Amino acid sequence: MDKVIKKCKVCPIGCELTIYKDESAASGYTVEGNSCGRGIEFGIKEVTEPSRVLTGRVLLKNAPMKHLPVKTTGVVPKDKIEECLEIFRTTTVTAPIKKGDLIIENILGLGVDVVAARRVK
Repeated sequence: MDKVIKKCKVCPIGCELTIYKDESAASGYTVEGNSCGRGIEFGIKEVTEPSRVLTGRVLLKNAPMKHLPVKTTGVVPKDKIEECLEIFRTTTVTAPIKKGDLIIENILGLGVDVVAARRVK
């Protein structure tokens, strides 16, 4: 890895970060282009262990709509995203559902739950 360019997502500014491998730095990386200290942490995490909060839909029965929007309560490693989305696609719930209701507990044993992102009567 010579350098990686990433858009920072920590705040609305959206700095363009350039991350370099740097053995002399305490973290092993140098981050440039950040407007705040949080950008440094984000940049290093993006190259060492990228992860995302997932949003998606599960099948919904007993309601006027066919799908319920859901989201994870924490981050999921990027290499597990497709597995999680496949579980979303094969999960069915029945209305009524309240926003925040637990839909899938501890998905893939990652310590992250999936909850309803809206209410359905």
